[in-house]
Amino acid sequence: MGAAYAWRSEAYAWGVVALLVVAFMLAMVDRMILTLLVVPLKANFLLSDTQISLLHGLAFTLLYVIVGLPMGWLTDRFSRRLIAGVSIAAWSVATALCGLSSNFVQLFLARMGVGIGEAGISPAANSLIPDYFPPSRVALPITLYSIGGSAGSGLALIFGGAVVDYVTGLGAIDIPFMGTIAGWQASFLVAGLPGILVAAAFLFVKEPPRQGRRAAAVDANVPLGDTIRLVMEKRAFLFPQFCASAACALVVLSLLAWMPTYLIRAYGYTAGEAGLHYGLAVVIGGVSGLIISGSITNRLAAAGRADASVIVALGSTLLGVVPAVLASIVPSSTAALLLSAVSVFGFASAIALAPVALPIVIPNEMRGQVYALYLLTISILGYAVGPVIVALITDGVFHDDAMVGWSMAMVALIAGPLAAVLWTVSRRQLLRLTGA
Repeated sequence: MGAAYAWRSEAYAWGVVALLVVAFMLAMVDRMILTLLVVPLKANFLLSDTQISLLHGLAFTLLYVIVGLPMGWLTDRFSRRLIAGVSIAAWSVATALCGLSSNFVQLFLARMGVGIGEAGISPAANSLIPDYFPPSRVALPITLYSIGGSAGSGLALIFGGAVVDYVTGLGAIDIPFMGTIAGWQASFLVAGLPGILVAAAFLFVKEPPRQGRRAAAVDANVPLGDTIRLVMEKRAFLFPQFCASAACALVVLSLLAWMPTYLIRAYGYTAGEAGLHYGLAVVIGGVSGLIISGSITNRLAAAGRADASVIVALGSTLLGVVPAVLASIVPSSTAALLLSAVSVFGFASAIALAPVALPIVIPNEMRGQVYALYLLTISILGYAVGPVIVALITDGVFHDDAMVGWSMAMVALIAGPLAAVLWTVSRRQLLRLTGA
């Protein structure tokens, strides 16, 4: 290990990664819990599928993408551990506030608060992790961090579904100083509370020295304009890289947002059953995919392949396309769940690997801002658009809630192959930039 990393122990570095993984898991729990509450939310607020998709996608993403850029700027200049801690506390409180909402507008605003908080965690994490590990070993910890997203999504479905079934069975719930609340409101409160403890843990994390900064820029503030100029100089690589990941996110988020509802509508699952079965598919497919793809990427990188992460992302995308298209139209719930696991295996791996190549071409002092631009891209094109497109097709084209499965299949059929083409272009440009 290089002298630049000698200040910390191996166990400490991995301990910080573990804490970041837990934080990301909670972020996904708080982001995804709404997916299992479609039925009570529609009943309480008389909402359409399109309105539900706006709560899931637009409400969360609107300020998430706006705040993302200044969060990247702050990450490049101030304590990343404090940014992470404050972000976790903010989204946890906002999630709890979702449970106190009494109308659509209040719930929309609370979901916007969740987005504001979650905008800070990934720029901080993706800036911290490369300063704990040498470049040749950074792919695995970054991939393991991304596992928090896949595992968190699955756990949100598994435990969230169980909570929804349980508290719904209780009927109205009396809480001291708060009065009587419904089961769906209690689900939000339970999801938000653990984040406060994790946020406090970041007070005890040591901020690492920043590695790889240019000597003249160690103490300099890099204007956003300089970062944008660098992005434009390397746009032939960065644009397809970002858009490929966004297309993968569009597929994954459309499935995550609507597959539980599809299982409820098509096969009569309860929220708990849909959460358990689909959540297990997400956890098994996502976690195994990220571990395997991260290990393969590390081996290729150790062998001197500059394009290691991109070529594995391409292969992962190709693996996931057909299962994603078929998962929501096959006539068997078992087949749907198995195909869902394979599709998550592929697309989640590709998304996780997208940031791995950035430190190769982006200097340290600009990584936070560039990563924020990356999040802006995948958030707008993936997280905000994916759930809404499915709902618009269901409401506007089919005019039938029962056709949500075909809506998801149409999205995957278009976005999946497009992502594969973009990864191919990105790989070619990365090899050109690195002279490989």
